[in-house]
Amino acid sequence: MDLRKFPLFESLPENELRIANGLLRVKNFARREVVCRKQEAADGMYLLFSGQLQAVDIAEDGREIGLNLIKPGAFFGELSVIDGLPRSAHIIALQPSVVGVIPQNAAREIFYKLPAAAEAMMRHLTALVRNLSTYRTLLAIPNAQQRVYALLQQLGQQMPGGLNVIQNLPKQQEVAIMINTSRETVSRAIAHLVAIGVLEKDFRRLIVRDPQRLRLMALHAPGLPLKTDEKASP
Repeated sequence: MDLRKFPLFESLPENELRIANGLLRVKNFARREVVCRKQEAADGMYLLFSGQLQAVDIAEDGREIGLNLIKPGAFFGELSVIDGLPRSAHIIALQPSVVGVIPQNAAREIFYKLPAAAEAMMRHLTALVRNLSTYRTLLAIPNAQQRVYALLQQLGQQMPGGLNVIQNLPKQQEVAIMINTSRETVSRAIAHLVAIGVLEKDFRRLIVRDPQRLRLMALHAPGLPLKTDEKASP
């Protein structure tokens, strides 16, 4: 496994990289398998080599609340490594995934004794705070349909040649969990965007044909009737 795929390790000297690589334990997870559970004792830092994971919490009424998506090249569990507290969320595999684990004490040594790794960790934590702020803003949108549009807008990536593409969109139920709505709302919203030419389905990806219109619809989403429980509160 190539640890240099991860920002935390890309600047490490070769001898230190070999030490870290020797401590790595590799695990394979099937789709919907739990990688780690909330309130479990910290056991190390996790690195995603392939697949896709999602952080999930459970509401008091038993509903899953989707948090951030974790993609290859990302690592997690760093908060528990730093403060020693139990895990703050469940992590579930959205697709078959290969995960590496660096044990707790070894991860702390990397964080606190290697300047390049410490700088990379600070950059990572800064980006994490910024992303959480963006996600909180998205969840504050009262209209469920607009939340779908806003999430799709955030997931779009500019490709070479100027094409705006949403790669590897999670399952509709998983999108629904992320933005606290129903799978039916997600399905209707995407179908509506395809029907009016804003999106185009292309195998396993969505092409955003009209990014400007999608942005405007995320701000104001007329058109589809919402179910009673999906309407904004007065």
